[in-house]
Amino acid sequence: MTYWLRVGLMVLATLLSICSASLLFRARNDKIDVTGLPVFFLESLFPAGRRLRKRLKRKDRSSRDRYRKLLELYSPGEAERIRRQAMDAGYTYLLLLLPLLLLMLAVTGDVLLGSLELVLLAGLCLYFDYWLDTTVRKRHAELETQYPSMLTEMSLMVNVGITAGEAFDRVAVSSNGLLFQEMQRVTESVKNGMPIDEALDTLSTRAPLREMKKFVSLYKQNLVKGGPDFPRTLAEMAANAWTDRKNSARTQGELAEQKLLLPTMFMFVGILLIIIVPAFRNLF
Repeated sequence: MTYWLRVGLMVLATLLSICSASLLFRARNDKIDVTGLPVFFLESLFPAGRRLRKRLKRKDRSSRDRYRKLLELYSPGEAERIRRQAMDAGYTYLLLLLPLLLLMLAVTGDVLLGSLELVLLAGLCLYFDYWLDTTVRKRHAELETQYPSMLTEMSLMVNVGITAGEAFDRVAVSSNGLLFQEMQRVTESVKNGMPIDEALDTLSTRAPLREMKKFVSLYKQNLVKGGPDFPRTLAEMAANAWTDRKNSARTQGELAEQKLLLPTMFMFVGILLIIIVPAFRNLF
């Protein structure tokens, strides 16, 4: 790295440091909406990032999708608060760490080290979305695992003459699994005065599986219209759910075998090298 390029980086780092210090000073009395999530680092400094975001007038295109995922985990008010903090997080990290990164690059002149630092900064800015996607993916996997059991219990109760509403309440308290906890939320919300349709819509939001939405739609229809087709349709859905569960387990098993194939090949090649190399040495 040339001398003048280092000087330029030093000047740029100094200017960015002054801007960062100015925004931090101006934001010192701003409201701090701390969520307490361990995924957010230096959350008390996020007001400075909020000021930078508003100055740049940048729109977060992923904000709506992020909010939809957060609604699966938190109440609407809490999800909105976390969404706002997530929008400010990346700007805060850039505000604080970019001047330091440029300064270190100017001092060391090591482009490889600077590139590594830039990758780490980008990872820090994207860490919340990675955590959110991973959490939601695990949640969906758990819901999919419990869905066939829930449908089977519901179908058995309805087919022995228990009403759909009573069967729903009984199934909800029959297990402590994630899906059953969400059903318990519905029953508690209805007891507290929330309309049943609104409570079921919340269930669809917090358990947004395609199969679960189909069940909620069928359950709503039964509450409004009734009819003898509900037990039969529920039994068919339960049978299909178990079939899908078996197919999914088979697919996951095949994927696991494929993932194990590569390490096995490496081990096989390593064993061959251990055997063949000494043999060739003895020949010469």
